[in-house]
Amino acid sequence: MLTNYVENIDDWKSWQQEYRYGVFLIFPPDPPLSQVNALRQKYAWSQSSECDAHISLTIPLPQPLTHDHWQELQSIACRIAAFPISYGPLKNYLPHPGVCLAIEPQDKLDALRADLETALCFSRAIPRRFPFSAHMTIAEMITVEQTKVFMLDLADTAPKGTFSCTHVSYAVPDANFSFTERGRLQLANR
Repeated sequence: MLTNYVENIDDWKSWQQEYRYGVFLIFPPDPPLSQVNALRQKYAWSQSSECDAHISLTIPLPQPLTHDHWQELQSIACRIAAFPISYGPLKNYLPHPGVCLAIEPQDKLDALRADLETALCFSRAIPRRFPFSAHMTIAEMITVEQTKVFMLDLADTAPKGTFSCTHVSYAVPDANFSFTERGRLQLANR
């Protein structure tokens, strides 16, 4: 195994149990990391401690990640050139409540996701429930009314910018369902 995983997940909700072996994310660098973390602390304090600001990429892994899996994933990642990611403006998915930052380029992120999910470690994974749509969550598990209020409240202050995507992070939850980075897949520098 590449890292340790939580042994007893009986107290986790069923959707949390799906994430036992982690997921691949893109953590932005600072300043967007600290800016979005501050917004998450203010608007979604109940979830902000679970994971730093991020862009969800892959479906959860259905099995522990081995060194052979890691080598296969790294060989996939190193064939993909680093690329710029734009974040902002605000976005939501109403009627599903929540507030996030729009992320571009969707096509490159979807291609990166699809390539990584061809790796053997994703065999037997639970299929994606919704079409892939890259975003950076500010607040989720809120009401439709809160979504509308937060969208107005953040309209002029939500961060916007660009950063270079040079790697993808492997993040795994601990016993408190708080995700930390356990490894990085480097993209090609072309």
